[in-house]
Amino acid sequence: MNIRKAEKQEAGVISELLYSMLGQIARDHTASSADDEALRVLQTYVESDCSRYSYKNITVAELNEEIAGVMICYEGEQIEAFDKPMVSYVREKTGNSKWLPDRETEAGDFYLDSIVVGESYQGKGIGSMLLQSAFQEAESRKLPLTLNVEFDNEGARALYEKMDFYVTGTRYISGKPFYYMKRNA
Repeated sequence: MNIRKAEKQEAGVISELLYSMLGQIARDHTASSADDEALRVLQTYVESDCSRYSYKNITVAELNEEIAGVMICYEGEQIEAFDKPMVSYVREKTGNSKWLPDRETEAGDFYLDSIVVGESYQGKGIGSMLLQSAFQEAESRKLPLTLNVEFDNEGARALYEKMDFYVTGTRYISGKPFYYMKRNA
C-alpha cells in the first residue's frame, strides 16, 4: 500500500470515486442533474490547480498500482479562493448571481472534505491509513482536523468519536444536516 499525493493525470479515476460518495453535493457543485455531466465537470475541478477538489489537495491510497482510496484535505481559510472557479461556473450556468456553496469549514481548521475507498477495497484498512495521513498533516500544520458527518450516519460519528473527534456544531450541506466534528492537533 502506498499513500501519496494525487497526480493530475489521475483525475478521471479520482472523480469517479469522489462522485460515488458525494452524489447530490457533486451535482450541486457542478449545477448538473445528469450524472455524466456532473462527473465531467467534477473531473475539471480535480484537474484544476485551484479548487477544493484539486489534485493538489488530494491524497490517494494506491494498491497493486490502482487507486483504492481518495481523501481531500485543505486549510479552511483557503476555501473561498478554492471555490471561486466553481462559484463562477455555477452562477454562469444557472443564471443565479447569488449562488454560493454551503459553508463546510472555518479558517483555523485543517478540513477533511472527503474520504472514499473503492467498493472492492473496503475492509482492508485503507480508510484508516488515509486518516492517519490526515492526522499527521494536521499535526504538522498545528491545526485541528475537522470534518462533517451526516446526521443519519451514526456509525461514522461513533467511529470518529473513538478517534478523538467531538461534535462542535451543525452544518447544512445540500439541504442535509451534518455534525461538524473536530480533533485537536
